[in-house]
Amino acid sequence: MNNNEHQFSEQNGYTQQTVAKNAAYYRQKAREALKDFWWTAILVTLVASLLGGVAIGSVNIGTNFGGAISSGNITDDEFFEDEGYEDEDSIVLTDEQSQKLTEAFATGDFSTVSAILSEADPMFNVVFAVIGIIFLMILCFALALVYFIGSPIKVGYHRFFLELIDGNNAEIRVGTLFRFFKQGYLKTVGLNFMYNLIMSLTMLPFYILTGIGVGKFFTGVFAVAFLENPADEIFISLALAMLSMVGLMLLGLFISIIINIPVSYMYSMAHTIMADYPGVGVFEALRSSRNMMKGNKWRLFCLDFSFIGWALLGVCACGLGSYAVTPYQYAARAAFYADISGRKTPEDVEFPSINPEDYIIE
Repeated sequence: MNNNEHQFSEQNGYTQQTVAKNAAYYRQKAREALKDFWWTAILVTLVASLLGGVAIGSVNIGTNFGGAISSGNITDDEFFEDEGYEDEDSIVLTDEQSQKLTEAFATGDFSTVSAILSEADPMFNVVFAVIGIIFLMILCFALALVYFIGSPIKVGYHRFFLELIDGNNAEIRVGTLFRFFKQGYLKTVGLNFMYNLIMSLTMLPFYILTGIGVGKFFTGVFAVAFLENPADEIFISLALAMLSMVGLMLLGLFISIIINIPVSYMYSMAHTIMADYPGVGVFEALRSSRNMMKGNKWRLFCLDFSFIGWALLGVCACGLGSYAVTPYQYAARAAFYADISGRKTPEDVEFPSINPEDYIIE
């Protein structure tokens, strides 16, 4: 039976109609489930987002890497004097070092650039070390939030919407978010780690090409910032490095997206499966999601794509609208999961079969 068409049959003197299982169908199921619980779902989404369990829209941080390089009438000496800098704060190179630095940067020989600047002024290494330490501290804090707090919250967030679709009013509350701190905590952390590891591997082309482009560009930025009188060739090489960086980033992003989209949909139900069946293991949840999504990836993609208009409206409302759109989408996804898994309620069914044929909707 075709899922995208209305099917009719005569049985016992009456006409039976099967509703089309398309994106509109799951959105309707979500609206019906959310009808009396919109504010609760919004509150749960707010709490989950603050604790790292769910991403809400996107946060745009305007970053200024420094002022524009000017070729006006202000001399180098006047500039440093006006800004409160002293000439002795800059790295002074010999003519030979300056020539080697220009050639090394132009050819992308980063090790030679670093060696020359470090030899001229040890503070060059200190600056890099400080930046590395700050970055590492920020990274550690983010990882701690995402994995040790966000992991059980993420699975609890999926559980909340399963309870919502089931109509289990007693469990439609904020406390459902914290259920997996007491039940299967380590497994939620393990699942989140493995899922993010898989997603990171799909993004390797982007990371590698971006690293090459950014490395060359920022080596030039530091060269310009530390040198007292950088050669004109360095500015030209810096501009070319910036263009190269953008090009490599776009190429890497394109390749990674092609790999990432099908893989992300392949494992998209792993957290929902663990939320539905806390006894399942990490790899079992991933494997079951992979099997469950065979033949259903495109359908889920279409469901997600149907929320683009709502997502844009949410962003236009200063991003606050995203707190209403996100629970709407997760409720629709929960309805989709209930459908393709043949799920009634958690008590009525056993753990989903790993046979993909069991998930084909007739």
